[in-house]
Amino acid sequence: MAFKFKRIRDLREDNDLTQKDMAKILNISEDMYYNFENGRTNFPLKKLDEFTYYFNVSFDYITGLSNVKGKYNKPINFNLLIKRLKQTRENNDLSQDNIAHIINDYQPTYCNYETGYSVIPISKLYLLSKCYNISIDYLLGKTNKKSILIKGNS
Repeated sequence: MAFKFKRIRDLREDNDLTQKDMAKILNISEDMYYNFENGRTNFPLKKLDEFTYYFNVSFDYITGLSNVKGKYNKPINFNLLIKRLKQTRENNDLSQDNIAHIINDYQPTYCNYETGYSVIPISKLYLLSKCYNISIDYLLGKTNKKSILIKGNS
């Protein structure tokens, strides 16, 4: 399941860039970029990270969780992501099966996210962030602030 995050297109268009321009910037094919922007496939976290750097915005902003563009200059920390997925689940007294159900996945698949055998897709991170009311940027290790930025909350 992939999500179409409207701000991806909006940022590109607001900066007078074509899909071809963005594909070149991200070093991917035009077809691949088209599929990411239109929610046909998940934007890989590393490529979405490049996108957020280019436009100087956060993952929370891109996904619509926050209206604050806030930028974090740290790269994604995949080891910290694994740790924070597990820690956050346990702090909420939920099992892997509970979380798998919430994000419409299977427990073994979710287990792979927590152990690092596979990278959790942005669409699943978005659902977890909404479930926990926690920043995607926090989960990705880009900030140590758990709360999603809102005006006056920096």
